[in-house]
Amino acid sequence: MKITNYYLGKVLNDDIYSITGSLLLKKGTKLTMRHIEKLNRHEYFFHPSLLVDSISKENNEHYIAVNSLYKSSVTSFRAVFQQLELKNPPPIEQMNEVITPLINRLIEEPLFVHYIKQVKSYDNYTFMHSMNVGIYASIIGKIQGLTKEEIKTLGNMGLYHDVGKLLIDKSILQKPGQLTEREWKEIQKHTLYGYELLKQIPKMDPIVLQGALLHHERLDGSGYPTKLRHEKIPYLVQILSVADVYDALSSNRSYREKQNVFRTAKILIQEANLNRLNPGIVKPFIQFLLSNHIRDEVLLNNGKHGEIIFIHHDEPHLPVIKVDDHFIDLRKESQLEILDFA
Repeated sequence: MKITNYYLGKVLNDDIYSITGSLLLKKGTKLTMRHIEKLNRHEYFFHPSLLVDSISKENNEHYIAVNSLYKSSVTSFRAVFQQLELKNPPPIEQMNEVITPLINRLIEEPLFVHYIKQVKSYDNYTFMHSMNVGIYASIIGKIQGLTKEEIKTLGNMGLYHDVGKLLIDKSILQKPGQLTEREWKEIQKHTLYGYELLKQIPKMDPIVLQGALLHHERLDGSGYPTKLRHEKIPYLVQILSVADVYDALSSNRSYREKQNVFRTAKILIQEANLNRLNPGIVKPFIQFLLSNHIRDEVLLNNGKHGEIIFIHHDEPHLPVIKVDDHFIDLRKESQLEILDFA
């Protein structure tokens, strides 16, 4: 993506490097026409999240504000889930407002998403996973350029996509070992249970119902419960599925530890290449996630440390790494991969 005149006057909150590793603009630069003309002479990576209106607010103030907002949303959502578990749902207006303050901040403030990563906590409880999926689905919606209403809808779809798990025996949900065939079939029923539970709520948005029912469908027809394929899966549900897989991989589970962002990115890209998840959704999302780690030091599988310099648009999981005084393009070095942050 290129920086255009639309971004004049905005401030960079990170350095911008060319694809060859040359520093083009420094963090804190307020964009002028001269800067944009300079950038247009180079190939470089840019995402709107790298720009803010000003740098007057301290990072700590952002963290405190986001932390407070996130915790209050978690408290509200926990109360809603407790009522749903008792099959005594609150009014739809109350349910819809649970995540609205978070999503509004995410839509209006580009820097907001960077602080969400720092404060969100992972937990094996269904409501925490659902909260996080709502946030990630909304982030993807913003990356995809969807309307504010669609982004808010994605937030609510994430909140209630797994509500059917409230009706699954907890001994199955939290089982540390491999599930039996009977237990796995019971787990799969959570999509139907959730759909039926939400359908009883007056004025429930039909796309939220679809999210609960279809978020485990896959483009190649390998998903469940109905083995839908391609365009028969609503686009917002396809976004929801990517957010769901990402948070599941990034979270501690009773049967495995969470994966780091590099391992998670690799798995998501593999799922997209196998035509299970939409690559048009997965790749921009991975590009966005890894762009937050430009300039971070990483450990390669050859034991060397490097610095992420550039994220490719088409293969974001294979960035350009600076090691010592030279640059390594992981697209051209198939034997190398990032293991973790250094």
